[in-house]
Amino acid sequence: MMVILEKNRSSLNLSRRMILWAFVFFLGMSMNFKVEASTIEQQRREARVQATYLTHLVNFTNWSEEHLPSKGKSPKILVLGQEKNGFVASLKYLISQSKVEVGGKPVEFEHLAIQNQKRIKSKLREGCQVVFVMPGSVLGPKEIRKLCPSAVVFGFGREFVTRKDGDVAFVSERNRVKLVLSDQYFRRTSPKLSSKIANLKSVVEIVGNPKN
Repeated sequence: MMVILEKNRSSLNLSRRMILWAFVFFLGMSMNFKVEASTIEQQRREARVQATYLTHLVNFTNWSEEHLPSKGKSPKILVLGQEKNGFVASLKYLISQSKVEVGGKPVEFEHLAIQNQKRIKSKLREGCQVVFVMPGSVLGPKEIRKLCPSAVVFGFGREFVTRKDGDVAFVSERNRVKLVLSDQYFRRTSPKLSSKIANLKSVVEIVGNPKN
């Protein structure tokens, strides 16, 4: 029995290492990706990179039992607000093709383009594992987290993390897409990001919580 358990554990660790190396390779390739927002096609390419980053981060995030949906319900990725660059379509496609899972269950994707506060709050109270906030959203990270403690909150721009208390922000810098991550995303019990991501220093910046 112990031999079987050790084999299973080794297989799981090997699988996670392979996923991480694939992520490292993708990030390395993306360093040459130009983010000049002068054409629609360039903006769409940037949106595809961002969607890919998000799905990889979900794969390296752990949620405690209390932050997972109850039996019979699916974990959820929720996008709030309107966008024009194809991010939502790219993310929806990647989720379906990559079979993204949270807690061993396939995730459900939902996009609320209309800024209806009552409806958004209702959805958040139902529970989400990832919330992506588009610019101009009626709710910020702090409000989202109060309503939905289980969510990792994504957004745009460094200040989304450094000043607004978000978990992850996409930043276009020096012709590449970078990730700005809150140190709380690594420190807290749940949802918690694997420390292995911190080693990807060329495209990842970890910053302190605004309260520190």
